Amino acid sequence: MKVELDQTFLRDRAVYDELSADGVNPRPHWTHLIESLRAIGPEELGQRCERAERLIRENGMTYNIYSDPHGENRPWKIDIIPWLIQADEWRFIEAGIIQRARLLSLILEDLYSSQDLVASGHFPPELLYANPAFLRPLVGVPVLAHSYLHMLAVDLARSPDGQWRALADRTQAPSGSGYALENRTIVSDVLHDLFRTSNVLPLAPLFRAQREALMTLAQCNDPRVVLLTPGPHNEIYFDHSYLARYLGFTLVEGADLTVRDRRVYLKTVDGLEQVNVILRRVDDGFCDPLELRNDSLLGVAGSGLIETAAIMPFLPGLSRHLIGEELKLPSVATWWCGQPFALDWVLNHLDSVVVKPALPSRGMEPVFGARLEQAAKKKLVTQLRAHPHEYLAQEQINSSKAPVWDNGLLHSRSVVLRAYVLNTGNGWTAFPGGLVRVAGADGSVFSMQRGGHSKDAWVLWDGPIDTFGMLHPRNQPVALLRKAPSVPSRAAERVFWLGRYVERAENTARIVRSMITRVRRADEAELGYLIRLYGCLRSPDALAILPQQHRLGSEDSQLGARPWPESVWFLSRGSKLPKAKNKQPTLLQFKKELISVITDVKRTDSLAFTLSEVSRVGGAVRERLSADMMILIGQLRDSIPDERSAKFIEYPAILTLCLELLSKFSVMKLENDDRGLGWLFVSIGRRLERAINLSRQLREITTPLAETDWSLLLEVADSSTTYRTRYFTALQPVAVLDLLMADETNPRSLDFQLSHLTDLYQKLPRHLPDDLQAMRDTLALLRSFDLQEFKYPLPGTAAVANGSVGLSRLQTFIRELERLLPLWSNNLSKRYFTHARTLPSTIGQ
Repeated sequence: MKVELDQTFLRDRAVYDELSADGVNPRPHWTHLIESLRAIGPEELGQRCERAERLIRENGMTYNIYSDPHGENRPWKIDIIPWLIQADEWRFIEAGIIQRARLLSLILEDLYSSQDLVASGHFPPELLYANPAFLRPLVGVPVLAHSYLHMLAVDLARSPDGQWRALADRTQAPSGSGYALENRTIVSDVLHDLFRTSNVLPLAPLFRAQREALMTLAQCNDPRVVLLTPGPHNEIYFDHSYLARYLGFTLVEGADLTVRDRRVYLKTVDGLEQVNVILRRVDDGFCDPLELRNDSLLGVAGSGLIETAAIMPFLPGLSRHLIGEELKLPSVATWWCGQPFALDWVLNHLDSVVVKPALPSRGMEPVFGARLEQAAKKKLVTQLRAHPHEYLAQEQINSSKAPVWDNGLLHSRSVVLRAYVLNTGNGWTAFPGGLVRVAGADGSVFSMQRGGHSKDAWVLWDGPIDTFGMLHPRNQPVALLRKAPSVPSRAAERVFWLGRYVERAENTARIVRSMITRVRRADEAELGYLIRLYGCLRSPDALAILPQQHRLGSEDSQLGARPWPESVWFLSRGSKLPKAKNKQPTLLQFKKELISVITDVKRTDSLAFTLSEVSRVGGAVRERLSADMMILIGQLRDSIPDERSAKFIEYPAILTLCLELLSKFSVMKLENDDRGLGWLFVSIGRRLERAINLSRQLREITTPLAETDWSLLLEVADSSTTYRTRYFTALQPVAVLDLLMADETNPRSLDFQLSHLTDLYQKLPRHLPDDLQAMRDTLALLRSFDLQEFKYPLPGTAAVANGSVGLSRLQTFIRELERLLPLWSNNLSKRYFTHARTLPSTIGQ
């Protein structure tokens, strides 16, 4: 089966064609790939693309789109056809980017020390002192091992004449190496035979060198190295998370670190642990270097100073001055408008250049002169003349095109390569290949924020390759470890809330399912019970479940709506709606409210919102969750359809499916997780949330109501079957209370939750004796109630004095417990997550 080529794109003579010199025959180093693709065939290639997409979803490989309200955790986009680079060509690139890294590091060292380059006229003072990225407090601060530049990323493109040009230098927190590594993992999986026979340079040696360099920089045994990330909302959080996991470092955010006595510590659930090295993935504007140890900071916080194309015109001269060499890898033609002759040239050739800010922090988007209307062009000219030192211009280069697979055909798309260079402390080493960014069909957009995607770059080596992997070889003995590493406080907090959100979602799904299956056929009395059950949802976004003013109209009548009886005009907080003649609320509105509680992601009490929080906190600790768990979390997030996508009668089945997925979560955590601190906090979160929900439901229901109320409570607590197997009788409140409160064997009872909370809490390091004793006292008080002696009044019977007193005492206990449980949660947070002081919280105080 023949692989088709899109000849329209391949014969474009205005660009360099990576695949073919004549638009028909592949270049020699592409021949093996094209023949392999033809042998595989379009149908199988399509299936392998689907497998790659599946691997991306399963691995949680995401990229956040800031401008898209639905762009958080968007799946990464990858083309499975690699970009091939010959060995000799890579040697040229490698030499060029290593020289560039050496040069930029020396420039940084001078600008943050003697500033001889400015004094001698080799570096414009305007690009130093007017640059917000120049951090003056760091001038003269010594840097360990002269590591002013730990890693450099150079964006490269091939011009139409086949020559490589540097488009940009990324000097502070260069991103993408984690994505490049995962791209390699996926592409080598779906094209395994081709990869195995192509002699591709591996990526693992660079990451090995990076890990060794960081560990050596600590200058101590068993150092603590952390990777500092802005957090889960950052566009490339996956890159940070994946890289930290691959290198074996702890992923932290700023709030995870604290400074005590001029030393940096990591907040963990075991206490504070000293940090030796921080690998920064936070830009200068968000990183306060005064709060970081200078012997732990890799590269001065301020390397963004030279992350501007405005210095490109000066690099050839600086190269000759600082290292006595001609610049091997030229930059794309660049003019800094702060030079009068450069400004004049730019103004005379505005249609052929792209105007950019000389200082990237200015926030200006690139301006293509040829696309401007006459009025906009005049305005731009005025700006350039008024503040020339703030602008630069670059030639528009038509980058080369490489084949991509799309809809059963090979097409040519514009590509750029981001290559990486690492400072090992003993020299520089280059990442073999890098991250390839692919433009869309129009060829103008490479940014991942604006619809671009990626591919892998294969360096086809002409000699033996290093087969090293980051994993220990089988014949190398390892020390047996049976204790999990310490858990950062922020990670513990997130898994704690993961447990709480999962339990909250299950509670909401069960309550709403019970209501939604009954509301269509409910009589006046049962509607009252449903409203009371609705109050158990603790709905802050629905202060009144129904509008205060409503007139029964023809639309409501056609939908079978009917007015609410006065007996069920309740607010969720127990008040009654004001009466209005001929303006009673309708059953239709309650149905709409139930759908809103299920689907409205903007409501913090809705099931959709809670599941989105499950996805959010799960994604934030993806490095601690299995691939299966991340898939399940994605399924949970997608299990609730949009309000317009389902009919009312379909929601019970939707909720049942959601509950099945939530049950799978419980099974995975129970059967697959080690019993480390992560499991403890998830379990505590679930038990605490279940106890809070159950105490609220018992407080709402423990009044003399009909049997229907107790039936609903059993259903919500998933204990109906347990009750039937124990009691061959009609529902009796005392038996239900005993099952849901005091039965130690029922995993849905209050006793079970408090007992397990006590056991779990005392397993935590540094637990508070006062809180532990308060939990034990509360459990003992619960077990002191003899429900068998209660004379619980049923509707229509006279209350017995002793029974009423006992019931009153029980209701007081439940209210106190409902107050106490959030206080325990707050103490847990202060003790283990924020490391703040706590106050004892006991029952009845």
